[in-house]
Formats: sequence, structure tokens, C-alpha cells
Amino acid sequence: MKIAMPARLGLWVLLSWIALSPLAGAQAVDNPQAIVRQARQSYYDLRREGLSSFQCAVTPDWELLLQQQRKQDPASADAAIKVLSQLRFSASLAADGSVKLTHNQLTGQSQQMMDALSQIYGGMEQMTTGFFDTWKLFVLSPPFPEVESQYQLQSLGEKYQLSYKDGTADVVTTMDKSLAISNLSVTTSDFDSVVRPSFTSTPKGLLFNAYSATYNSKKPQEATELKVAIGYQEIQGLEIIQELNLSGSYGGSAFAVRLTFSDCQVTKK
Repeated sequence: MKIAMPARLGLWVLLSWIALSPLAGAQAVDNPQAIVRQARQSYYDLRREGLSSFQCAVTPDWELLLQQQRKQDPASADAAIKVLSQLRFSASLAADGSVKLTHNQLTGQSQQMMDALSQIYGGMEQMTTGFFDTWKLFVLSPPFPEVESQYQLQSLGEKYQLSYKDGTADVVTTMDKSLAISNLSVTTSDFDSVVRPSFTSTPKGLLFNAYSATYNSKKPQEATELKVAIGYQEIQGLEIIQELNLSGSYGGSAFAVRLTFSDCQVTKK
């Protein structure tokens, strides 16, 4: 019996989809607890290395941030940088994992400049908080559930897929057989996010050094695409952030920011 062309095409698409589906050939892992236990030990962990807290001065690269404005109005960009270079930011990570960004106050500015500064303060705080929320997941604790908790681990050829609940969120983690995470998706009723991390192999475990991410909420104007590169410095034997390079778009508007962390003070347990 001949199959009509549309039907054959539909059958081919169906078979191709089945063959390429992430779940095709998925097999349950015999001892998932052993894999998760090994994975939890495979990452560089600042808490395990003895970190209690740290505080660093944070300096934005204002030239990079205002590069588009400089193309349109160089004089205005020069005036803005003259004011912005007087700002002093400080980021601190407390023992409980909370992050705080503080800054000095500039007096004697016009109302227009004060309004602009207020936006900068808010943007810096939002950006810093967002970054550290992701960074802490990979560097302050193992990015995996507790060994004895509820989860599902499947073998997908050369990869593992780990699925579990974190509160009300559905989390799906994909990692290779060396246990390096390549994709982490979190789905809630309010937002969807996908983080694609990369790592540097060190004697003390996989160190989180870059990621790309997509964030979508119920508000289209908050859609975010992000690429981040992380540089580290060694302080008292600990890997502490030295530089962040962030680029991407927020609500359709492109941005690029470079932050330097210096004069860091570290407290150990």
C-alpha cells in the first residue's frame, strides 16, 4: 500500500521527532544517589573551602556603559562620566548568603542628574542581585538536591537528566558524564528561566566561570537575555570574584557592563 506524500511526510516527521527527543532511549539510573552524591562533591564550593563572608569595592566601566551615548553626544557622555566616576559602590556577601550593594551619595547635583543617579542605583542593585542569585547556586552550595531527597535521574546517552522540585519550582538539570552541568531550567507559575553554565576544572572542583541565560515572566517587558563571563582572584586561598562582563538585552534594550571587584576583605569560618 502506498502512502500519500503528506502522510509519508507526517510519518517521517513523527519518527524523526521520536528519534531526536531528549527522552528517546532514556534509562533510569540504577543508583541515582551515588551519582548525585558524587556530583555534589564535584564542584568548587566556597563554603566548603572555609568562606564566611566577603566585601569588595565594585567599579563599573562607565565608558563601556555609555558607549552608545558617546556616539550620539560625546560632550554629554564626558559630563556624565565626570559625575559617575565619583560614585563608590561596595558589594558584600554575608554569612547567611545575602548580598548587599551600597554606595556613597553625591551632593550638589541638579534634579535631572539626581533622577538619573537614582536609576543607576536601582539598575546596579538589580543587576548585582540577579547575578549573585545565579552565582551562589553554583559556588556557595552544590547545585543539586540533597542525596536523600526526591528526584528522578535518567541516563540519556552521553548525558544525565536530573528532575526534581525545589519548593513550587520544577527544576531540570542536564549534565555530561563528567557531571558538568550544561543546562539548568527552572519553571514556576510566574517565570521560566534557562541557565547554560560553563566551568573551569580545578584541583578543588569545577569552578563556575561563565553562563548564558534566558528569563521570561508574565511581563514581556521583563524578558532578559544574558551572557556573563566571570574572572576570579585568589584571596587567602579562596577564589573571589575579580571581574564580571555582562551583556545582553532587557525588554528588548541591549546593554553591556563590566564590573571590577577590588580591595576585597574576606572572613573565614
